[in-house]
Amino acid sequence: MRYVAQRFAQMIIVILVVTFLVSLALRALPGGTDVAVAAKVGAGATPEQIEAVKADLHLNDNVAVGWLRWLKNFVTGNWGITFGSNQSITSLYGKALPISLYSMLWAQIVALGLAIPVALISAYRQNSALDRFSATSAFGMLSVPNYILGPVLILLFSIQRKWIPYPSTYVNPFESPGGHFKAYALPVISLSLPLYASYMRLLRADLIGTLQSDFITTARAKGVSTFSILTKHALRPSMFSLMTAAAVNIGALVGGGVIVEQLFQLNGVGRVLVESIFKREYFVVQYGVAVLALVYVLANFFVDIAYAWIDPRVRHARKLA
Repeated sequence: MRYVAQRFAQMIIVILVVTFLVSLALRALPGGTDVAVAAKVGAGATPEQIEAVKADLHLNDNVAVGWLRWLKNFVTGNWGITFGSNQSITSLYGKALPISLYSMLWAQIVALGLAIPVALISAYRQNSALDRFSATSAFGMLSVPNYILGPVLILLFSIQRKWIPYPSTYVNPFESPGGHFKAYALPVISLSLPLYASYMRLLRADLIGTLQSDFITTARAKGVSTFSILTKHALRPSMFSLMTAAAVNIGALVGGGVIVEQLFQLNGVGRVLVESIFKREYFVVQYGVAVLALVYVLANFFVDIAYAWIDPRVRHARKLA
């Protein structure tokens, strides 16, 4: 319990530091807050009108005071409205966040669902033709970034053959599962294939080392089946690096998600952030970064707690700490 409390405190500190640094960066943009306020009140706004709006939005406060005021609004849910369209920021992210979360979730599921069985077979049949093929194909997938893979998929499956509609339109999975997965097919493939390649290579290397351990030799001597050795004895202690990589790659999914959402025109958090940066929507950017930081640190928090389930030695060490 003490360890969980420590990790939770670290998570809060990370979110606070990230949001404060974003507040500093936004204030340092050329033109300061005047450019954004001028866009809100109109092209013909007088300096007096701009100053009145800035005072109303508390943009004249120093960075620390403004950040503390923003933090209070973030915690209470009083996120305000956008400068340009007067749209509620809460509703804006309420629509965008599920789109991005589903992208990250399906990409991780597809990548792990492919990587684990392929790594098991490759490690068991090390240096076989199948192992060499999987290693070579994974290396090729790592060499193709999603901003290249995405347009190729659009060209092949949406323009030439018209199997999958473009642009991708978000569909609630509970309303139309088929439409939901059809909309996410190409974006998820663009995100998951590079992840699959890195996960497979990482897990394969760990499995090869685990399969040479004494407890695996003992299990074989007792007549345990190959399937049980791979799935029940070797897989679990080999998953530390994989789980760490999966948690860390949430950050990569956030960055890659911005590109993929732009390519497939999905109105997720990444696309909202990019458009808001160009429009100088300070509060929209701050809240968006806070939401993404919260998703990232929560994922890493739960993965760290899950280590104890994977290896009892970790749980025992934490009790002694």
